[in-house]
Amino acid sequence: MAIADQGDGWTLSTLADGSHIDGLAMVARRWSMASGARSPGCWVDRDAERFLYVIRGEGTAVIGGERLLLDRESVVWLEADDAYSLEAGPSGLEVLEAQSD
Repeated sequence: MAIADQGDGWTLSTLADGSHIDGLAMVARRWSMASGARSPGCWVDRDAERFLYVIRGEGTAVIGGERLLLDRESVVWLEADDAYSLEAGPSGLEVLEAQSD
């Protein structure tokens, strides 16, 4: 598992992408966030869709300014060009993020 990026209280690790599998592949990343951490602003590519699945913890997804509460096993579908960020709750937040490459 390679760390793709990290910041104040959060780490984004790449689990799988085109460099792991020849040809078209799913990109899978894991957000690990400490209590109160906020991700940077992200966006979905124009030609893609993405989903978020909460592995553990709770928090909020902010999508285009709309706030959605997240808890364990929540699933959020993001459409092309969606702007989003994540905010961890008191017990932290761990999220699987996936899209086709």
